[in-house]
Amino acid sequence: MNRTLCRWLCLPLLLIFLFSLCACGSKIEEIVRPTEGEGVVTIAAAGDIFLTDDMLADARQGNGSYDFETQFGGCMSAIASADLAIGNLEGNFVTDGYSERNFPVSLAQTLSNVGFDILQTANTRTIDNGLAGMAYTRSVAESYGMRTLGTYASSEEREDYPALVYDINGVRIAFIAFTKGFGGLSLPSGAGYATNLLYSDYTTNYEQINTSAITEAVEEALSCKPDILIAALHWGSEDTEGSSRSQETIADLLFRNGVDIILGSHSHLAGTVEERHLKLDDGSRKDVLLAYSLGDFSAAESGYVRLAPVLNIEITRNHASGTTKITDYGFTAIAAVDNGRNEEDRYSILDADNAIALYENTYYLRIEEELYEKLIAKRENLAEDLGLN
Repeated sequence: MNRTLCRWLCLPLLLIFLFSLCACGSKIEEIVRPTEGEGVVTIAAAGDIFLTDDMLADARQGNGSYDFETQFGGCMSAIASADLAIGNLEGNFVTDGYSERNFPVSLAQTLSNVGFDILQTANTRTIDNGLAGMAYTRSVAESYGMRTLGTYASSEEREDYPALVYDINGVRIAFIAFTKGFGGLSLPSGAGYATNLLYSDYTTNYEQINTSAITEAVEEALSCKPDILIAALHWGSEDTEGSSRSQETIADLLFRNGVDIILGSHSHLAGTVEERHLKLDDGSRKDVLLAYSLGDFSAAESGYVRLAPVLNIEITRNHASGTTKITDYGFTAIAAVDNGRNEEDRYSILDADNAIALYENTYYLRIEEELYEKLIAKRENLAEDLGLN
């Protein structure tokens, strides 16, 4: 979020801000809305956040600790400039036994420093380390000023705070999240409160859409009276392009029940971003935005240059009329780069658009020509995959 200085210089205001995040129900008074002018909110949405074995080895320090600041520092311009930044945390924070899905706590500090505000924790890795691992991941993220989306510590928490809500510039944005399942694992008995599931047969075939639970979760989120409701979905199949019939059914169900934007993850490939214009049963028109998959935000690996989008969304509220619209959207290309075995800092997650611009303006610390040419070609392919040429 674009509040880096505020994190340190305005701690009292930050605490007030955090208490307004879940401002629905009777716990916190409704914030008074402006009645004149416009309010604009920008959102940066990233895909799957995880670490490759190569990134872990590169970040390991001589004393056994891990430092990810150099690896992720190059993407700050794409994340921190937005009012809100969200990414899917495809793993857990742990204290040892690190892997591609079990992360050192220092990664949380880096993600916060880069500018992430929200980490989606409803995904196939939610209960890899049980409910205790889920709870620890939440506590670590929150200790670094981020919020987690889609997992709940208790049925009471879920009932009191059915959505993550932000009030910014007079615009109320609510987030909910769903996952297709947990990689074959099942929730312990009595732990159905832990997250929202897209399928009732989530441990087997993913064929029985959890229709009633989905509509109930959306209805509860709408009780927070948001101007825009965003659903983060961990769905589809890994390494598969396109969408399934059940994904289309789920998207239509969500949109027709009140969701305005869907942010997809899980396939590890960038998918189409499309604006849809729905005619609802009451004859009204609804404009919505669907991102099937935002790919891998961080997947730096030996010998590869990979690109993924950060989806940039602008939302505008007319305070006089009370109407809110998606007024713009596009993307920033993020590159996961192997800088070469002879480089001290071998792996980097870069704002590729920024790196391209600096090269073309002959900036003295510009990237090498070979990398520039790869970024240009891969960005064109990415734009085609997204349908945002």
